[in-house]
Amino acid sequence: MMNLDNIPWCERYRAKCFADIKGQELAVDKVKLFLKSFPKKRAVVLHGPSGVGKTSLAYAIAFESDAEILELNASDFRNKAKIAEIVGPASQQRSLFRKNKIILVDEVDGIAAVKDRGGLGELLGLLEKSSFPIIITANDIWDKKFNLLRRKVELVQLKEVDYKVVLDILKEVCEKENCVVSSEVLTSIAIKARGDIRAALNDLQILSNMDSPELLQEVGERNREQSIFSALQYVFKNAKIDAEMLKVYDEVNMPIDDIFLWIEENIPVAYKGEELAKAFDALSLADVFRGRIRRQRHWRFMVYEYFLLGAGIASAKKYNRAGWTSYRKPSRILKIWLQNQRAMKKKTICQKYAKHCHISTKTAMKDFMLFKIILQRSDIRETLRLDSDEIAYLDKPIVA
Repeated sequence: MMNLDNIPWCERYRAKCFADIKGQELAVDKVKLFLKSFPKKRAVVLHGPSGVGKTSLAYAIAFESDAEILELNASDFRNKAKIAEIVGPASQQRSLFRKNKIILVDEVDGIAAVKDRGGLGELLGLLEKSSFPIIITANDIWDKKFNLLRRKVELVQLKEVDYKVVLDILKEVCEKENCVVSSEVLTSIAIKARGDIRAALNDLQILSNMDSPELLQEVGERNREQSIFSALQYVFKNAKIDAEMLKVYDEVNMPIDDIFLWIEENIPVAYKGEELAKAFDALSLADVFRGRIRRQRHWRFMVYEYFLLGAGIASAKKYNRAGWTSYRKPSRILKIWLQNQRAMKKKTICQKYAKHCHISTKTAMKDFMLFKIILQRSDIRETLRLDSDEIAYLDKPIVA
């Protein structure tokens, strides 16, 4: 018999049905609609931070549907033969013991775009032919490697759970475990977990018999990353300037210059009319401070840049906005990349020309327009051993 004392509380008190999923009512409603409309879309992606209940919701779906659940994780998709052998038949055959069947692909973020060649392809193929609903969990579904996957699935976001909801769960667990923990300790655990129910239950299990201020300090605050999409959603939808708005980009793992480009690209998507003008005013002031930082190396100005990119942009609107908006990747990043690629072709041509003519690459770059005429001769191109991309660059007409 399994010893319950060896089972982590986060597993022992995992949600069993929809009613047990706390703080995710909107996500539960969207999942119910997905199940009713199946097979219009064959898969749903549950995405959000760690510990908010993505896997628990998947098992709750299985319980509510009286379904057998076939669980896979990222490591299973490293072997195409294994997928064909196990998942192929399972995705077509009905369950022997349950009314329905559900396929769970857990932590899809672990499927690497390069190392696991064919992994994502196998998953997409599974979406096309599966006779049963597929539940996929992900922390960051907005990674570019999932571009095609996002088009084929229903997206359901699970938000960070409010600390009051986490606190209620902790109190309920304390009652069931018959352990006494002060309200102060429970509140601190709930706040520092930052919406991560699993982490809060782990901390509670460790500290359940150690109710002291000294040990309470051992529970560190979770420093969790969020995607640029979540940050933009918060800035563009909320008009209220609060403490969260002032640090909205702190957990985005992206350079401030890239964040600037994302905001510049998506302000016209989020604002219209007078609000659009005010938002661009705030962005222009942020650019002023960015320029001062570069020229003067006075990094203190970064505080003002962050403020204007967050609170400044948000204050352009008079009231909160509702709904979900799809934000675009900055087009300027692509233009810069294309320009760098063109410059690279020019440089390699100049390097070959400079070596053959015994001049410096810098001189060749300077006189490029002059010797470009010379390089129209096919025999010279063969002598320099120019490849097809370099020849295409030379043959491309100059746009005035």
